[in-house]
Amino acid sequence: MVSVVAAAAGALSLIGVLLVVAGLPTGVSAPSRWRRRFASIAASTGIPGRRRGQERLRMLAWVAAGTVVWLTTSWPVVGVAVTAVGVWSPWLLGSAKVAQDRIKRSEALEAWCRRMADTLVGGGAVGLAHAIRVTAPHVDETIDQPVATLARRLADEGTSPTTALREFADALDDRDGDAVAAAVMLALHQQSVGVARVLRQLADGLGRDVRARRDIEAARAESRQSIKMLLVIQAGVLVLLALVPSFAAPYSSPTGQLVMATLLASTLALLVWMRRLALGRPAPRFLGSGAR
Repeated sequence: MVSVVAAAAGALSLIGVLLVVAGLPTGVSAPSRWRRRFASIAASTGIPGRRRGQERLRMLAWVAAGTVVWLTTSWPVVGVAVTAVGVWSPWLLGSAKVAQDRIKRSEALEAWCRRMADTLVGGGAVGLAHAIRVTAPHVDETIDQPVATLARRLADEGTSPTTALREFADALDDRDGDAVAAAVMLALHQQSVGVARVLRQLADGLGRDVRARRDIEAARAESRQSIKMLLVIQAGVLVLLALVPSFAAPYSSPTGQLVMATLLASTLALLVWMRRLALGRPAPRFLGSGAR
């Protein structure tokens, strides 16, 4: 009975701290924030069946590992923590990948703007809409689907270019995407002769932003490595505690489990906080449904 109570207390402590940290203000309204999170989860599950099966197996493996740790050490809180960290580790330690994906998307937009400008100057397209359709098959894979959809909708005479570009901006869900969509929208309406020059200037701005982001991520790499080393050290301490029963005996009591739950929950909260600091607040959008 004591173990069950301790396990429940530990689980509630871990989950409660994570929910509190996840609910901290980020400059985005709560409904919008949760809609984006659920949309992200839905997108992550919209992958081939084999990948989904591998993800389920990974989660089941961590649940099994947490159960084994629970039964071996008689510390239910550690079992819950092992399961939580294992299941959420791609998210907890994935800030670098998210940042790199953002950089690659901006880099792809830069290359696409330059390609459209070169196509217009070189006479490979009659008008900007045609340039979009010509360059759509040659963009980077990070933006190929939104650009292909934009080209297809611009070719559809029944679709307003403004609507198509707003949907393009929503598909990218990024301020850089808004900037490109707004520039293309104005160019399509005005049909100015200086479209190529504007696209090159926009590409130059995106290029400077990409270089600045890469410098920032390079500076953060050392901090991320330090955090991983601290996690390894903490895991090693837990292993040593399990191997020395006399020293770890106080943690077997309900009070000891609550203390351990508080320490482990603090570690998880720190990881969530570090992820939020590493990613920062996304720049507010000004176009599409995500504009504030």
